[in-house]
Amino acid sequence: MTTKNKKTLFLISGILTGIVFISSIFDAEPGTFFGSIWLFRLGWLVMTVSSFANYYNIIKSEKKSD
Repeated sequence: MTTKNKKTLFLISGILTGIVFISSIFDAEPGTFFGSIWLFRLGWLVMTVSSFANYYNIIKSEKKSD
């Protein structure tokens, strides 16, 4: 898989997981802090941040190589 494909994949997955995270905040009923709804939200937040971090690292490495 080329760097351009990975960059696009990370950007798309970051956007989609971000949408799921934001919609879970507005749509779900509030639960307790250690309840399953907060673990669900935390999981989507971690995936979103991870995808955008990988996207940023690829962009940064492309700029260094130029």
